[in-house]
Amino acid sequence: MMNTKIRAYLRPKKRIYFFIIVSTTCLFISLTSSLSAAEIAVIKSKNIEPFNLSLKGFKEVVKTDLKTNDMEANLKKGLIIIKKIKSEKPNLILGLGAKAAYIASNNVKDIPIVYSMVSDPERYKISGKNVTGVKLDIPLEKQFKVFKEVMPNFKKIGVILSKDRSEVIVNNARSILKNMGVELVLARITSKKEIPSAVEKILSEVDFLWLIFDPLVTASPRIIQEIIIFQALQKRIPVIGFNKWSVTKGALLSLYSEYEDIGIQTGKIVNRILQGEMASSIPVESPDQIKLFFNEKVIARVSSKIKLNIPDNALIWEGE
Repeated sequence: MMNTKIRAYLRPKKRIYFFIIVSTTCLFISLTSSLSAAEIAVIKSKNIEPFNLSLKGFKEVVKTDLKTNDMEANLKKGLIIIKKIKSEKPNLILGLGAKAAYIASNNVKDIPIVYSMVSDPERYKISGKNVTGVKLDIPLEKQFKVFKEVMPNFKKIGVILSKDRSEVIVNNARSILKNMGVELVLARITSKKEIPSAVEKILSEVDFLWLIFDPLVTASPRIIQEIIIFQALQKRIPVIGFNKWSVTKGALLSLYSEYEDIGIQTGKIVNRILQGEMASSIPVESPDQIKLFFNEKVIARVSSKIKLNIPDNALIWEGE
């Protein structure tokens, strides 16, 4: 009798334990399925170190499975990749570089897209309700603030642009500089042949020359180094470059962000989307980690003509 009662007493317990085990197993399967479903399709414009470094930083903060695709700078291959991605339906697409971001944003409307490592995304028509990201462009206000801190006495800043370059950046720069008591001197050109004379003329009017990306003026490394920077150094006029390379070739300084930092910043946006935020509610961001890179030899060359304040945390390139 006692054994029968004991067995009768244990039966409900076994059913409870069985229920708990089954429930826990189902929950585990459910969680595992949701984690594997949270997949990100990565498209690289091409396989170069800056994109790989950015992706390395991205992986530090995003722990989801990634499937990486390389366009090899080929738009036709990019379209094939996009077609494959759309059939796989990942949770999100990451576009590294302008071509990858362009292909994704213009062909996918039902999957969130986050881009990174892109300069001037408006120029490449990278936009959409499902699109956000981190652009490489540093806001003009931040740039001019740094310029003023480094060269407190400058009154005129020169820039050379092609005729078809958007007026938006010029008008914005003029407005910001005017409030700082600084004049923007602009030279417009229509062909590469006009660059040497435009440089010579503008250098006689300004305290320093500001290089920004232009498909005609700064697209050629040879023009930047052998024509623009060379003439400026002869006259001891500092040049503000738009990347670290230009500083190694004779520009006084450039503002830049580490590629890994850009990847980390991009990853934080992606995590917000994976947690439920809409891409449309997250504004496109500019780099939040900005550094200064100076050329030591150029500092020595121009400091006799212009007062310089070099920040303690600046990176100084001593030359090869």
